[in-house]
Amino acid sequence: MTVRVTEGPGFLESLADEWNDLLSDSPTATPFSTQEWMATWWRYFGRNRKAVLFEVREGTDLVGLFPTFVTSGPWRTLRAMGTGPSDYLHPLARSGQEQAVAKALEPALRDLLSVDLLDLHGMREDQPIVSMTTDDQARCLVLDLPPTYDAFLASLGKSLRYDVRRLDKSPFKEGDATIESYPPGNIGEGMDVLLELHRARWRAKRLPGAFVGRLVPFQRAWIAEAAKRDWLWLSVLRLKGEPIGALYAMTVGKQVFYYQAGFAPTEGSISPGTLLVAHTIRRAIEEGKTRFDFLRGDEDYKRRWKPQHAFMDRRAVIPLTARGRAGAGWIAQAWKVEAKVRGRLEG
Repeated sequence: MTVRVTEGPGFLESLADEWNDLLSDSPTATPFSTQEWMATWWRYFGRNRKAVLFEVREGTDLVGLFPTFVTSGPWRTLRAMGTGPSDYLHPLARSGQEQAVAKALEPALRDLLSVDLLDLHGMREDQPIVSMTTDDQARCLVLDLPPTYDAFLASLGKSLRYDVRRLDKSPFKEGDATIESYPPGNIGEGMDVLLELHRARWRAKRLPGAFVGRLVPFQRAWIAEAAKRDWLWLSVLRLKGEPIGALYAMTVGKQVFYYQAGFAPTEGSISPGTLLVAHTIRRAIEEGKTRFDFLRGDEDYKRRWKPQHAFMDRRAVIPLTARGRAGAGWIAQAWKVEAKVRGRLEG
């Protein structure tokens, strides 16, 4: 097994076909490991950064990919491409080759002479690459989905089951409440609704929310790509025609990923978040999905759904030079501040 290191973003296009083949044969693939997510991310966040690809092959067969970038500054830092809006950033590996790919990548990462510091985020603890990590980052809650929606309902607590069953009762039964999905050609309208409801939700907490700055055009470009490939599940809950909740999820393979949501603060009595999650889980089960991933954040509302798994997202901060050691100290202080902010967001 060999590791080839390529510099420059050209691989985002030249390897697209092999990348997609690898994606389809990787049980741990996520939306954040797709070529389309990475290419969109690079378009909006790649300025003044050097793209570096770690390409793992067995003979001529591509068995692993790890796209990264190097920052300039007092210490040259290697980070996973997609850092920021991505929840998982472990390497993409062919089924059955995860351990071998991680084993090949670790020395290649440590031996890269052009960097002072490795700062790798989003390494889930059930992935082999986690052997490199140094710190916990965030907890990710994951549901195993049963074959039927009735079996899923039976697994819920009495109170939540009562709330969820409102999908088949008033006001849905009379048509006063509806949940609609947006087709690819009209996805921009759905995103507008999501953004407004998301901002309303966080304004009530006097916080900006997740969609700020370049993240807004990045997300608009990405959802257009994702919708074309049936990876996007964007649902809007309307009450008497007015949008009161929106949920942004994605699917790759047999997994569904809950990414973001927005709710009208004045409509808490109808529990729009609960109804939208239930609707999305029901769709996932009906389409044969086997996992529903709440992604980063150990909030109480996620725990209500009784997730069977609580994976830790971990990070690796590894200095390779004296300058890198200085950078690691600075990152440690910055991480304390970020952890406080995240705690407030999740509180």
